[in-house]
Amino acid sequence: MKNNLLIHVNVNDAELFEMAFMQAAHYRKETLVKHEKLSAVDFAMRAGLGALETEDRFKVVMVVNGPAVKQLAKANEALLPKAQEAIANGLKICAGRYSVESAGLDKGQLWSFVEIVPSATQLIVELQSKGYAYMKA
Repeated sequence: MKNNLLIHVNVNDAELFEMAFMQAAHYRKETLVKHEKLSAVDFAMRAGLGALETEDRFKVVMVVNGPAVKQLAKANEALLPKAQEAIANGLKICAGRYSVESAGLDKGQLWSFVEIVPSATQLIVELQSKGYAYMKA
């Protein structure tokens, strides 16, 4: 059984994003330690190597829409280190195209690792139909 997680963020709040990044990290750790039978020592030794190692085991996807897409802008340098750490540990971040356009942004203004999807709502529905657990940040 895969333990895939979908984190949905639609509020323009940096603290909320920080919490969501932290929750993704905790979820990854707990899933590896408890469900994947990886010892806490093994987890600590492998910290930072996670994206490649966990890809086949489970996935964590953050879907961002509404005004929250403004937090993904390159101009948001304060949140960038936490986002980069989350990405390095296997988090995938997707933003809805309509929300990006409504915020007056384009792909070039977003962090390079953000994937723009045609519809955030459609992606949420699709991931849930594939068995992803839904968590609202």
